[in-house]
Amino acid sequence: MLTKRQNHIIDILNSERRPVTGKELGKLLGVSDRTIRTDVEGINSEYGCRLILANRRSGYHVDYELMKKHNIRRKAAIPQTALQRRAYLIKELLFHKREINLLELQERIFVSEYSIDNDIKKLRELIAKYPGLKLERSKNHLRLSGDEGDKRRLYKELLMEELKDNFANLSAIAGIWKDFDLLELGEEFMRICKKHSYRISELEYPFIMLHAGVSMERMLNQDYINTASEEEEVEAGEREYAIADELFSHISCICHVKRTEEEVRRFAGFLKGCGTRENETGSQEAQDQALMEQIYEVLQSEFDLDLSQDEEFRQGFLSHIRRLSRRQESSEEIEDWYLQELRGKYPLFFEMAIRVSERVREVCGLELEEAQLSFLALYLGSACQRLNMTVKYQVAVIIPNSHLISKSCVDKLLLRFGERITVAGVFSFFEERQIRALAPDVILSTMPLKHQLDIPTLQISLFLNSEDESRVFQLLNRLDKIKYHRNFVAMMERLMRKELFHISDSLKTREEIIDYLCRDLYEKGLSEENFRENVLRREATSSTSFVHGFAVPHATEVSEGQSCISILLLREPVKWGNFNVRLVVLLAVRETDNQLLRVFFDWLCNLVTDSGTFEKLVQAKNYEEFKKLCAIQQI
Repeated sequence: MLTKRQNHIIDILNSERRPVTGKELGKLLGVSDRTIRTDVEGINSEYGCRLILANRRSGYHVDYELMKKHNIRRKAAIPQTALQRRAYLIKELLFHKREINLLELQERIFVSEYSIDNDIKKLRELIAKYPGLKLERSKNHLRLSGDEGDKRRLYKELLMEELKDNFANLSAIAGIWKDFDLLELGEEFMRICKKHSYRISELEYPFIMLHAGVSMERMLNQDYINTASEEEEVEAGEREYAIADELFSHISCICHVKRTEEEVRRFAGFLKGCGTRENETGSQEAQDQALMEQIYEVLQSEFDLDLSQDEEFRQGFLSHIRRLSRRQESSEEIEDWYLQELRGKYPLFFEMAIRVSERVREVCGLELEEAQLSFLALYLGSACQRLNMTVKYQVAVIIPNSHLISKSCVDKLLLRFGERITVAGVFSFFEERQIRALAPDVILSTMPLKHQLDIPTLQISLFLNSEDESRVFQLLNRLDKIKYHRNFVAMMERLMRKELFHISDSLKTREEIIDYLCRDLYEKGLSEENFRENVLRREATSSTSFVHGFAVPHATEVSEGQSCISILLLREPVKWGNFNVRLVVLLAVRETDNQLLRVFFDWLCNLVTDSGTFEKLVQAKNYEEFKKLCAIQQI
């Protein structure tokens, strides 16, 4: 069995994704490089292979193929930047520990006391705009106290920054490689594209550079491809070829590697697949249309998402499917850089990718692997993020002043809250019938205002100072919480029934559990006879278990019976895929109720980040206690 330090060594090497010298590892872990050498030998002995490879000049690195073979789960990357460490600190304080031991923290994330002190200083500045929060330090312990609503809003703000990195920021991709600067290569690529008057979609750009990074890494390791597939054959006179030729000539100069015709043609073919589709055949166009109709339908019916007007999603999605098809035909392996993160942190996006992949298989005959699904989830996550930005509260503003002054106030409101509100109307006075007809979500007034309408109303100053901004911010978040609570309670009351709540200490396997729960639904007349087969078919595609100790089995098709959620608490953990499971949530949802899945997955995502509540849930003694704990788990 590995020691704590040996596990740390694997985590560090996996996180760095580059060779690390024994001296560097020793400095991080507070031991000699000789001790590191002994630990590495112990790790390799434990696994019976050279899991960690050593090079006298460059240092130690892990063999990712052997990690996959031995099913060693990659842990989340150790926070490196100040922003990542601050997000890590807040997450620990909010969801895992009421108090952090700073000495233990230094050991866990491998940073100095000086760095931690700087992070705490910046964290205090960040928290300053949340008047209900206070960061308290007592010697070597750190604690965050204050209003729970403000705590959640603070974490949500940091999480949005992480979402931007995962779905839209090239820096997250560039950080994969340490031996070259992908951002500089990106600048050169865009210069070449501009020179050739070649337009690249913003959505496609990160994926193009990801492909370029893989090519550079392979070339630096003298691992050149020998042929390009027929689909990637591009004529020398085409713009894609000229761009690829110039880019790889540049790479050859800066990295001192040889330029090969096969590499140029491969990248040119990839680039061509990312472009516009003006010259595609009628049959290809018809297949694309049929595929997108299926995709829009499954997202609308199963997740209540309408992406049919998002042309950027359509073009990017079709290009990506075409690339995946070529990669599969050429048996090119795809690294799963994002797989565990997406499955663990964003189960809704990964589930969307699973459902969408089924339609891809039906229409295109393309069977997508888990690593390919993770890339698909990136597209869906980006599209959902854009769509969610358009869901805004309607605001009526009452300002009994001149148009010029009122415009200034409204402009400041939109500048500060434009991503969350739409000003539905600006009025010089309050008139009940007029406001009732407008039916806004919020009324903001620069004068004292009393009325009988059931609409949240807030008085602000004409010049919208920082205190006004804080109160508007708090009001909008209260509305978010009310809306979520209403949807969640309605779902709980309707779908989680007492007769579908189970506790077991005798079921030992995944198959036994699925058989037990599905048979129970069928005997109660809540599901059709083939429901069990559909659930097992979905499970065969990709395990529905998660690292935190729960599983969400469900069918590949919508239910023809009644919508319901069956709960099973296991007093003894059961091995389910790669994880030990103590909570099983079986979903059976009709087509007319598929919008409820969004509410369920919102709750599930929050449950993942609150280990304390999850632990209480799995220890619940009966249905009433379980339901009460579920209701507590709110945004």
